[in-house]
Amino acid sequence: MKKALLPLVAIAMLIAACVPSVNPFFFEKDVVTDAHLLGTWQEGDKKDHPETWLFEDATSNSYTATYTEEQGKTGKFEAHLFKLGETTFLDLTPSECNYATNQADLIGISMIPGHLLLRVKLSEEKLTVATIDPEWLQKFLTNNPNSIAHRIDHDEIILTAETGALQKFILKHLAKGELFGDGGDYIRPPK
Repeated sequence: MKKALLPLVAIAMLIAACVPSVNPFFFEKDVVTDAHLLGTWQEGDKKDHPETWLFEDATSNSYTATYTEEQGKTGKFEAHLFKLGETTFLDLTPSECNYATNQADLIGISMIPGHLLLRVKLSEEKLTVATIDPEWLQKFLTNNPNSIAHRIDHDEIILTAETGALQKFILKHLAKGELFGDGGDYIRPPK
């Protein structure tokens, strides 16, 4: 029973860990490319129906990323790989949003594509992805509400700071147990 709940907990944590920003986390000067990122990556600890990432070249400074959940639902993103100091990140922005067919157009107009941040470690064999720890961020912002521009909407944090302020905040809180969780490992699928 306990093992059956672990995948559900992992998915819930990934969804809850999505703290969007209205501004990008990178400047063009921060963008890097790495051929090791290209291709398919799957959850390293799952054999049946793993979550996957597919990274394809989009332009010289961005990737097209397709994320597939274990239930088969997919989402496409424009992804920018970038470095702050020695740490590598991905800034993800949805490239397609499918809304309900019976939804008023005004709803779609009011939605903006937010930027999501992942800390990544990349090698030829492994991709480690860590998301923002929303519990840590919530506690930190409760005690330090002026540390980074943000707003709370329906109990969800939305970062509203400019890119430079976002980067300073990220670099200040990279230590273990702060802004990012431990992350999960993805590997190349077996051939």
